Amino acid sequence: MKLETKIKSIEAEIQENKLVLKSKTPLKVLSSAVLNGGLREANSIVSVHVPEETGLNVDDNVHMEAGEFLRTETAKLGIPQDQLVGIMTAAKMKNVDIATSKFEDITLTAIATAGVHFAATAGDEIASKQSAFPPMKWGTINIIVLVDGDLTDSCMVNAVGTITEAKTVALRELDVRSRFSGEVATSTVTDSVVLACTKKGQKIEFAGTATPVGELIGKSVRKAVKEALRNQENIVSDRPLIRRLKERGITVENMTTLFSQISSILDENDEARRQFIDEVKKALSDQNIAALVIAGLRLDEDAKTGLIPENPANEYGRNFVLSKILQKAVTDYLSKEKKAYKYVRPDYLSSIFAEKMGWFTRSILSAVMYSVYSDFLEKQAEKQKE
Repeated sequence: MKLETKIKSIEAEIQENKLVLKSKTPLKVLSSAVLNGGLREANSIVSVHVPEETGLNVDDNVHMEAGEFLRTETAKLGIPQDQLVGIMTAAKMKNVDIATSKFEDITLTAIATAGVHFAATAGDEIASKQSAFPPMKWGTINIIVLVDGDLTDSCMVNAVGTITEAKTVALRELDVRSRFSGEVATSTVTDSVVLACTKKGQKIEFAGTATPVGELIGKSVRKAVKEALRNQENIVSDRPLIRRLKERGITVENMTTLFSQISSILDENDEARRQFIDEVKKALSDQNIAALVIAGLRLDEDAKTGLIPENPANEYGRNFVLSKILQKAVTDYLSKEKKAYKYVRPDYLSSIFAEKMGWFTRSILSAVMYSVYSDFLEKQAEKQKE
């Protein structure tokens, strides 16, 4: 399958499990590639899809001898080893996305494959806690940026920084969370970037966000990364709230287990528990309830990072009238304003969620659970009368 780079001297195509880019003239390349990384000249850039089972063992040959693995795979293409740059990914090549932007005589194309099973946030305690690596499928965001222009060495370093910024914005816009801290992810643990220019035209010295090249990078990389994640993992900005909560380690099933501490019927009757869970999921699928929960999530993040003024450490939320306002909005909406508002203690959803769910989110979800539970009891009572 051929890909259109919009740069005449560079051709791209997918050959089985490899994305292969070939240039008619040597490219100036700066990369974090496993094979021939750093600053060099190359005629080809190759991204190799690793075997499906890779990632289940960090000591497997692909991880321990990544360079050798890439040399073996790229040798099958018949390209001289000293003329290529090689990277690898678990993402399927058919899910690649390509985005091109132009400004005057500059053409810039971003090519991305992306998976975020192992998303992380800069500063996460990962290296210091090796046990944090569970056996799961790996995910990598690989970005190749092609510039039909002549970038200086320092400009290329500048451009790599801008590429990283654009990737981070894409992850924020999709609300991708770190698998380690639960914070907004800035990358995955195995990302690669390859920047290549054709060396044509006048020298370009800068590539920050306020420059033509920087603006093109921002537009193309953001689009390519977001579309690649849509293709690979169906991650879209408007995905269901229940999925976004699960990505934070919060499930309706676990919330029900905690809430059942105040209701024996949810513990003793499997059918009642199943019906209750279905009703909670239905409530969380409602656009208005989802909006309130998302507001709570954002408030908790701002509180955690100190963005709410005059906010005592570890005490936020408890003295805020806003948490009660949000609870009242939930109960009024779900009961269609037929029931009087009753404050629900967010402590019902503490325990295992203490680190994953802040006070505002707990307040809102507690109100959802309590409202659904009240309606559930009424329906149970009506059935008994029948």
